[in-house]
Amino acid sequence: MEELIRHRAAVFRLMRAFLDEKQYFEVDTPQRVRTPGTDVNIEAFASEDKYLITSPEFHIKRLLAHGAPRVYQICHCFRKGEETDLHNSEFSMLEFYAAGMHLPEMMNETEALIRFIGDGVEKNTVTYSGNSCKLSGAWERLTVHEAFLKYAGWSPMEAFDEDRFYYDLVDKVEQHLGVGKPTILYHYPPQLAMLSKIAKDNPPAALRFEVYLSGVEVANAFEELNDSAEQRSRFERDLAQRTKLNLDTYPIDDRLLNALDAMPDSCGIAVGVDRLIMLLNGSNTLEEVLLFPDSEN
Repeated sequence: MEELIRHRAAVFRLMRAFLDEKQYFEVDTPQRVRTPGTDVNIEAFASEDKYLITSPEFHIKRLLAHGAPRVYQICHCFRKGEETDLHNSEFSMLEFYAAGMHLPEMMNETEALIRFIGDGVEKNTVTYSGNSCKLSGAWERLTVHEAFLKYAGWSPMEAFDEDRFYYDLVDKVEQHLGVGKPTILYHYPPQLAMLSKIAKDNPPAALRFEVYLSGVEVANAFEELNDSAEQRSRFERDLAQRTKLNLDTYPIDDRLLNALDAMPDSCGIAVGVDRLIMLLNGSNTLEEVLLFPDSEN
């Protein structure tokens, strides 16, 4: 336990040191919110008349709209029904956002952060489920189109099928990502834009990326949508889908929408801190690196 405490403390200290040096300001936002978002794949815990946060993203975007240039937050997030080797219903998240930044710059920033943390804990290679990944050296950058053609034999950018996409992502694609060297998987189908902008390419692509180490997804980034009308339309589509699936429906965050049009072009990323610690620690499950996992809380 003492060794784990020291290891976790070192990773948290290194995250702060890197971001502080890059002139990000650490912020804290509410843990209980009026709406946890509308994502069809995320269920929130109710807390009296509010909800526990599933991410601090909405409040951080409001700070950007009020003129904050670069901010980060390390906090606990809560998601119902997420208890697996790679999930815990309460988990640590690092989110950082930069005004004026675009997706390629955020890729560079994320690579530098993870290398810095690896160097700081003297861990250059991580291994999970038999797959090793060297953090130093060049990282692989692979579009969703390229990855699915290579490993699943079709492109969701050309003929999107959501069920097939997620099945093949888990069953055929992810196991090859971040093997040997980290992989940044980018340019998602526009149907999965969520909170990101969509590039007017041919075909169009959502400006988002995910980072994989040894087959494990550890981060998810967006070039942030700052069009309130478009974001409202997406929220409404999500709520219609949640109703169709008999899932709880959550209020639309009007405070976020009122701020979005004033938010500058920005990039933001969410890093699963516990997953990163698990990989750096050479562990096989999140439970091994949490001081009080769900099973012991």
